[in-house]
Amino acid sequence: MFPVMLENLKNTNVTLIGGGSVAYHKVLNLQRFGIRPTVVSPAFHPSLLTLAREGTVRLVPKEAAWEDVENAFLTILVTNNETVNDQLALQLKDAGKLVVHASNPSLGTAQIPAVTTRGKLVISVSTSGASPSLAKKIRSEIAEQYDERYEEYLDFLADVRHYVKQHIPKRENRKTWLAEAIEPIYLHDKEERQKFMNELYYAFPKEHELQDEAVLKVQCGF
Repeated sequence: MFPVMLENLKNTNVTLIGGGSVAYHKVLNLQRFGIRPTVVSPAFHPSLLTLAREGTVRLVPKEAAWEDVENAFLTILVTNNETVNDQLALQLKDAGKLVVHASNPSLGTAQIPAVTTRGKLVISVSTSGASPSLAKKIRSEIAEQYDERYEEYLDFLADVRHYVKQHIPKRENRKTWLAEAIEPIYLHDKEERQKFMNELYYAFPKEHELQDEAVLKVQCGF
């Protein structure tokens, strides 16, 4: 199994086959990441109907067929008809498509791990289909350690990395500042984070600030 993170799926064709409670929970998980999926099924869980009225999911009331998934970037199979799941999984696999077979992962080409998010931090755990319950348990244990503090902390680290890449030319200097930024004190103390940023700005001012300083010195006769 090769782990990979997929980005920019908001306007991508993601299709679920099956309209029961499992499909509903899969839809909720997809919506956490801004995905508005299409659900194909002859009947739908009442909660899916509610989501459809809210415009966050598209429902197609019919028995699933190849034409419903042939143009999908990702298909998730969650019907209670294993014959349909198996047949579509094999067709999609032969076509080189991403397909998740919820009840028999070995027939698919992808799996959806247990996930916890903390802003920019995404923690995912997979047992390769052996025990989704254990994956969720491990996910919960990790989530307790990496709590809500990491949301602001990751924003800070992103700001540091962006500034360092833009304004520090020497690689060894960049590594030093980036290594310092992940010290525990900056996770726990917001004032220390601001102090760090101020020191970074002072040590490596923006180019226009240097130019403004040079102009000021000329004007003042220095």
